[in-house]
Amino acid sequence: MNDAMTAGSLNLKLKDPICVASCPGSANAVGPLYPPETECARVTGSQGIQAYKTMVMLDKYCMPDSDLFQSAADSISSSQSSEQSQKLIEDLSSIPAAWPVLLSAFFLAIVLGYIYLLMLRHCAEVLIWVTIALVMLGFTGVGLYCIVNAETLAQHLPAKVRAPEGYGDKEATAARVLGGICIAVAFICGTIACCMRTSIDAACACVEVAVDAMFEMPSLLLAPILKAVGKGIMALILLYGFFALLSTAPMTSPLMDPDSQNSVAGQVVTDHVQGVYRHFTLTTQQKVILVAYVFVSFWIECFLNALYQFIIGYAMAEYYYAPYDHDGEKDVGCCALFDGLHVGLLYHCGSPAFGSALVAAFSTLQMIIAAIEYQNQATGQSNRVVDAILGCLQSLVTCFKWIVELINRNAYVDIAITSNNFCDAAKSAIAMIIQLGGSMAVLNGATIVFSVFGSLLIGIACAAFSFFLTTSETFTAQSSSFQVTNPVPVAVVSGFIGVSVAACFMLVFDMASDALLYCYGIDLHTGRGSSTAPPALKDLVHNQGHGEK
Repeated sequence: MNDAMTAGSLNLKLKDPICVASCPGSANAVGPLYPPETECARVTGSQGIQAYKTMVMLDKYCMPDSDLFQSAADSISSSQSSEQSQKLIEDLSSIPAAWPVLLSAFFLAIVLGYIYLLMLRHCAEVLIWVTIALVMLGFTGVGLYCIVNAETLAQHLPAKVRAPEGYGDKEATAARVLGGICIAVAFICGTIACCMRTSIDAACACVEVAVDAMFEMPSLLLAPILKAVGKGIMALILLYGFFALLSTAPMTSPLMDPDSQNSVAGQVVTDHVQGVYRHFTLTTQQKVILVAYVFVSFWIECFLNALYQFIIGYAMAEYYYAPYDHDGEKDVGCCALFDGLHVGLLYHCGSPAFGSALVAAFSTLQMIIAAIEYQNQATGQSNRVVDAILGCLQSLVTCFKWIVELINRNAYVDIAITSNNFCDAAKSAIAMIIQLGGSMAVLNGATIVFSVFGSLLIGIACAAFSFFLTTSETFTAQSSSFQVTNPVPVAVVSGFIGVSVAACFMLVFDMASDALLYCYGIDLHTGRGSSTAPPALKDLVHNQGHGEK
C-alpha cells in the first residue's frame, strides 16, 4: 500500500510497509487512514489513502492482483527471484494447500509397505540378487561411459556444473581413472557376492522367516502403522512446542536494530526487503532452555523407538520359543504386540528410558556441533582448523551413537528374554555381538539392502504420485483452494513422508530378524537345545562357523 498510486503505475516500497487490517479486494477503492504501527511507515494524508486490488501472499502480505496489475506483479516476482531464501519460502508456501496430496501419499506409502513385506515373504532372495546386479551394472555403466567419453567428458556436463580448476589439462586421464575405479568396485561387489553366496542365501531365508513370523502374529502387522502415526503425532507436538518456545525470543529487524545487520540473519537480507524481514534474537538463557527442550524432545522420540524395539523383540522371543506342531508350524498368540507393550511399560520402562537417554545425548551433541559448524561457515570467515576439529568431533559422536544404538537394540531383546536390568543386558549384548559377529554382519548387510531398496522404492513412488497429481487442473487452477504454484516441493515432502513410513516397515523385519538371531545365540551360549530355532537361522550361523557341532 502507498499514499499515492494509480492502477497503471504502482510504486511499491517493501522497505516501508504499511500495516492494514485486511487486504483490499476491490479494483478501485479508497481505504481508511490506517493508524501507524511502530514497525511500519507512517501513512501521510488527511482523508485516506488510495487502495488497489490485492491478493494475499503467505497469509501475510498484500500484493497487486496479477490480473489487473500484471507489470507490477511481474516486477515483484523478478525482485523476489533474486532472493533465494524468499523464493524458497514462496515455493514452500503452497505445501499446506496440498494437504490432500500429502495425506494420499501417506496412505499410499502404507499400502506399498505391506506389498513390499509380501514380496520379502516370498522372494527375498530374488530381490537381493536383483539389487546386487543393478549395483554392479550401475558401476560398470558409469565406468564404461567415463572411459569411452574420456576426451570430451567436460562437454557433457550440465550448464550449471563447473569442472574443477585445471581439470581440462588432465581431463582424459582423470576420466579413465574414475572409470577404472567404478569398474573395479563393480568387480569387487561381484566377487564378494559370489564368495558369500551361501551366507547371503541363508540371510535371505532368515528375513523370510522374520516376515513369516509377522504374518503369523497379526498384531505385528499393525506395528508399522502404529509407529508411523504415533511418532508422527509426537513429532508434530514437539515441533509445535519448539516453535512456540522459539517465539518467546525478542523479534527484531535490520531497521529496528542496527546491530542485527552484523548478524548472520541480517547479512542475507537485502535493503529492498529489510522492512518486512524479521528474525528472533535469543538470549543466553533462552538458548540453554532451547537446547534442553531439544534434548527432551530427542529423548521422547528415542524412548518411543526403544519401546518399539522392545515390543518387537518380545514378540519374536515368543515366536522363537513356541514349539513346532505336527504340521511344522508354530502355534503363537495373536496379541504379541500388546503383550510386549504391557510388559515393557509395566516392568521394564526404566531400561528403554535409560538407553534412549544415551542416544538422545549423542543426538543433541550432533545438533550442537552442526549449529557451530553452520555459524562458523556463515560468517564468511571460517577457520579451517576449527572446521577440521568440528568435523572430527562430529564423526566421533556419530560413531559412538551408532555403537550405542547397536548395543541397545540387542540389549532390549536380552531384557525381553532374561528380564535383566539394562546394564547387565548391555554386557550380554556385547558378548553376543562378539560371539555372533559374522552372522550378525551378514544378516545386517542383507537387511540394510532390503531396507534401503524398499525405502527408496516407496519414497520415489510417493514423490512421483504427488508430482503428477499436483500438475492436474485441480491443483493448478488459480480459483482452486488447493492451488499449488510449484509441484516440486510437494513431491519432495511426499517422498520424505514415503521414506519415513517405509522406514517403520523396514525396522520391523530388521529388528525381527536380529531378535531371532539373538535368541538362537542365547541357546548356543547356555548350551540348551535349540529345537524351536527355525532351520534357516541354524544354516546362517553354521555357515559362519558358530553353529552347533
